[in-house]
Amino acid sequence: MWSRMMQHQHQCMKDRYNPKPITLNALRFEISPAKEETTGWSMDDWQNLADEFITVLDGIDRRTGKSDCQLKPTNIKNSQYVVSLHTDSKSGIPHLHIVANRIDNMGNTNDAHYIGERAVRAANIINDKRGWVQSEQRRNENIQQISEDCFSILKAMSKFDWTTYCQMLSAKGYDIKLTKDEKEVVKGYAIRKGNSIYKSSIFGKSRKLMPSKIKATWAGLHASDKQALIQSKEAGSQTKAHNHRETVVLSKFPTHHHSISVDGEQFEVDIPDMVKSVFDKEFGSLDEEAKQTDVLKVAVLLFAGYLDAATSMSASSGGGGSPGGGWGKDKDDDERKWAIRCARMAKWLCKPIKRNRGR
Repeated sequence: MWSRMMQHQHQCMKDRYNPKPITLNALRFEISPAKEETTGWSMDDWQNLADEFITVLDGIDRRTGKSDCQLKPTNIKNSQYVVSLHTDSKSGIPHLHIVANRIDNMGNTNDAHYIGERAVRAANIINDKRGWVQSEQRRNENIQQISEDCFSILKAMSKFDWTTYCQMLSAKGYDIKLTKDEKEVVKGYAIRKGNSIYKSSIFGKSRKLMPSKIKATWAGLHASDKQALIQSKEAGSQTKAHNHRETVVLSKFPTHHHSISVDGEQFEVDIPDMVKSVFDKEFGSLDEEAKQTDVLKVAVLLFAGYLDAATSMSASSGGGGSPGGGWGKDKDDDERKWAIRCARMAKWLCKPIKRNRGR
């Protein structure tokens, strides 16, 4: 069938041997309803779905939300095309593959502008007509489920390594593909659920599951568990049970409590009186409102070791950037030096980004 498609393109003078050849030989689509939506289907049902998709797609001549952007409709119904029914080996989800000749039977080129956007719109029209879950809703549900599974895997790992992480994801039915540089360092990864592929940058709040942040995320999860265990033991040994907050206590001396909310998470931190004095001195040139809001809170989070929360808060306040991979408390730093470094880093992180507007 593919040879016949290429022969047709040659006859229509659209192949690579002609002065103005087409660069895309075929249009490819995948139609994948949820498994429960196609239970008990016959081949006629699948054929009807393929015919319906092609008919709806050929009728789309406008972009969604942009009625002034007119498109040349495709003519796949009057083109050479192949439809195959395939069942995924892992998930068992059946789905259709459609491959259509870029040149229709009349010798005209099927327009490929915004073809992916058009295919999604056609699928949503069919979903709405049949009462199926819309693709965007299903996508959000999948991302939420994958994110929750990734965090549960990180919590279950005694130490982080990519091999174990991939194996545990595979055990949950996911396919994971790592992207590495020339030094075999993981720079990115994608997870496949059913017939959809999602990049790591969309998982978790503040992209906490990206390769550049995932080890710190693992450490933060286990640090929280360890801190909670220590506090639970201390609470059990105390005669007064009035204070059961999960609080990071950074000194035996008088402290100042800070309750900070970042991206829906609550951080309870007590800083020593000496550290508060350092922050007051470093932030002396700032107005009282700034000292009591983002800059001070970022400094407190940095001092307590909540790096991801600190960078997220600075970004939400108009700042940006990151302390970098080498950030952390040096072995020679006492609390005063560490507090000074955190205060100055907080001011740098919260400094508004200058954005140049180009013509």
